[in-house]
Amino acid sequence: MKLSILFFPNIGKRHKKTGKIPMYMRITLNRQKAEMRLNIELQPSDLIKWDEKTMRFNDRDMSANALLNTLDKNFEDFRHHRSTSLSEYNAKSIRNLIMGLDVHPNPLILNYVDKYYNAAIAPNTEMAEGTKRNYRKALKHLKDFLIFRKTKEATLKDINMQFAFQFKDYLLGISSNERTGMKESSALDNIKRLRTIFDRAVDEKLLTLNYFKKIKLKCKSVKRARLDINQVKRICDLDLSQLPTQRIYRDMFLFSVFTGLAYTDAYSLKESDLNVMKDGNIKLYLKRAKTNIETEMILPKKAIVIIDKYKYSEEREITKALLPRRSNKEVNVQLKILANMAQVPIKLSTHIARHTFRQLLAEADIYEMGVIKRLMGHSNGNEIDAVYYSVTETRLLEAKRKFDLYLEKALL
Repeated sequence: MKLSILFFPNIGKRHKKTGKIPMYMRITLNRQKAEMRLNIELQPSDLIKWDEKTMRFNDRDMSANALLNTLDKNFEDFRHHRSTSLSEYNAKSIRNLIMGLDVHPNPLILNYVDKYYNAAIAPNTEMAEGTKRNYRKALKHLKDFLIFRKTKEATLKDINMQFAFQFKDYLLGISSNERTGMKESSALDNIKRLRTIFDRAVDEKLLTLNYFKKIKLKCKSVKRARLDINQVKRICDLDLSQLPTQRIYRDMFLFSVFTGLAYTDAYSLKESDLNVMKDGNIKLYLKRAKTNIETEMILPKKAIVIIDKYKYSEEREITKALLPRRSNKEVNVQLKILANMAQVPIKLSTHIARHTFRQLLAEADIYEMGVIKRLMGHSNGNEIDAVYYSVTETRLLEAKRKFDLYLEKALL
């Protein structure tokens, strides 16, 4: 990156009454300029003493040279120590550092958030890939917002209350007629990611306040559609004997209905995720791809039947996956066809299967929240669950018994 300093008499700023001419300093970084008036005023007769090449006065007795030497040294020290991190600055922040007006660096917003992601998010092995993806989405929205405002060179200290609320309006689509806004709950998810990042900036004393914490939005998500047991039965009872392709998509959907597994987790399910217990039951144990939170259950009979259908298939031999692998987009298209065939007035998707599972648990009289969280792969909110592992397994067996009994009666 090209960085330079220039001292010059600014004749255009000549004082109308006294005729004195002020000295200016100009910092240029990749064609971006930042100027500042120095505490030096010249008489018109002093101009003949100014050397443009050395940017000093030929008269060594002029005290102005001492100030110019100091500023020049500050500039060279900055360039020497920050040559590998110039991208974190703009011309204005460098000017302020050289003049001693800004003790702390003032990095560009874009550079700071990228640096945070690369240092704290990307290499974090404890963080689920879905969470990292959500951080990337939030940062993309922030970058698009800066482009929308035409302020790509904004620094951290440009973040204020107005900036934060304008970003909120941008997400909601209030500030642009050309952009479809998102729901408040979705906007809040993005803002929460930025709160975490800029909390670090506050800790590093690069910001005095995290203004994103002042934004209030509704966090309640829209209630998802789900099937009742009669609708599940209509899908189960479809005659697909002449439609082998549709049978695969139905099995994939019903497996998630019977287990609550999200599409990604069902897609990636392997033999190693299952364990045959001493009593012959099969336990499923995995960590959810989205959250890295444990899911544990004793598989219901109807889920085992679906897995066994593909036990000796060529596709399973190749992929080592327990279920056929189809893209989420393709599955969702086929599910809408199945819903139409079964006269189910809901736009079926893979995610509806997970919500349906939660509904069916309640209908099977499974209400214990600790068990439900373990089955669904939801956070327990504390670290003591491992203490009750043996009790939890007993409860999982009881939940499996209730669920099997419920499905057997309801899907006859």
